[in-house]
Amino acid sequence: MIVVTGPGRAGTTFLALLYRELGFDPGGHWRPQVRAGFEDREFRRLNMAIAADLNLTVEARSGPKSLLKLERLRAERAEHLPDSLNSRLKRWLDAVRYRPTTLETLDWTNFDEVVACYGEQMRALAARTQVVKDTRFNFTLYAWLASGASIDHLVVPLRTLDSMVDSRVRVDMFSPEGRLWWKNNFAYGVGLLITAAYEYKIPLVPLRFPDFLDSPRELYTKLPLPEPRTQEEFERAFAEVYRPSLLHDRR
Repeated sequence: MIVVTGPGRAGTTFLALLYRELGFDPGGHWRPQVRAGFEDREFRRLNMAIAADLNLTVEARSGPKSLLKLERLRAERAEHLPDSLNSRLKRWLDAVRYRPTTLETLDWTNFDEVVACYGEQMRALAARTQVVKDTRFNFTLYAWLASGASIDHLVVPLRTLDSMVDSRVRVDMFSPEGRLWWKNNFAYGVGLLITAAYEYKIPLVPLRFPDFLDSPRELYTKLPLPEPRTQEEFERAFAEVYRPSLLHDRR
């Protein structure tokens, strides 16, 4: 299995689309509200469960129950609220949610238990999958590799931390109040990912975004494929899925 991962907002969805166009469907679908997607539901569900059991935050930080109730209420009423009021409420809730800025780090004390609990599912999914894209592997890869799941390559597009944060703020994944916490969270996740790849000797292909979009020929020489494709087939698929209008920041 080839895993496309990393913090996200750095070309992971483009690569998933490219693999799909080449005949290796990663699953999932396009999510226009965040201009991203193609994450298989089973992998997403499993990675969310693994991360939760390892005490890792891979989506919005939860916070106290009272805060969650307020956030759900805001989300439910968002379309009926003036944009300015909705924005102020979201920023206030995030200011509470992401303070303090200390991270939830991996709970190694129950790591073996978590691997044993989900190991069979991880091995089965990996065995029947050619390519998968999920940014949550940034945090859960250690568990997948410890389970013995067959992962042959990691493809990790990266850009500056500030750009990855700004891109999420731009599509309203969180408000500016969460920037510092998420910046630290992304850096921690990349550290876990690279350490796991090194420890288990998994080939890792880092790609600098958006530079790799400028040279499909060079990308052809770097990107691992489950089955051979000619350079002509690759460049044709690249041209089919590349949308310059979706690139808002070249940092």
